[in-house]
Amino acid sequence: MSVVRFEVGFVSADRALVDFLAGVFELEVLPPAVHPVGTLYRLRSPGAVIKVMVPRDPPKPADGEPFLAVSGIRYLSLWTSDLDRALERATARGGRVLFGPFEHEPGARLAVIRDPNGNTLEVIQAAEAEG
Repeated sequence: MSVVRFEVGFVSADRALVDFLAGVFELEVLPPAVHPVGTLYRLRSPGAVIKVMVPRDPPKPADGEPFLAVSGIRYLSLWTSDLDRALERATARGGRVLFGPFEHEPGARLAVIRDPNGNTLEVIQAAEAEG
């Protein structure tokens, strides 16, 4: 047995996170699916699907703890072909660079950002992704 597909999901108070992720990482926004509990948005790029559930009843805000301060799933790693451009788009859309960019390993650069909802995203550009 092996994993044949992997998707990750966020919960957000509104569609703003959908627009942030789509704009920063140039993801295709698929038609939303309306469910009794809320609206599910799916964002797609080659090899990845990110889901954002916007529940009918607003969720509680993120805990605000630094992402290494508590255990559990605390961040998502996204690989990009242009780290600097992704960081510019993120900050223009209300995101914040927590640290970086810096050389992660030879030929790879990394930065960690926080989206407007408080989620932590590790953004990586590897040498093979450079134009």
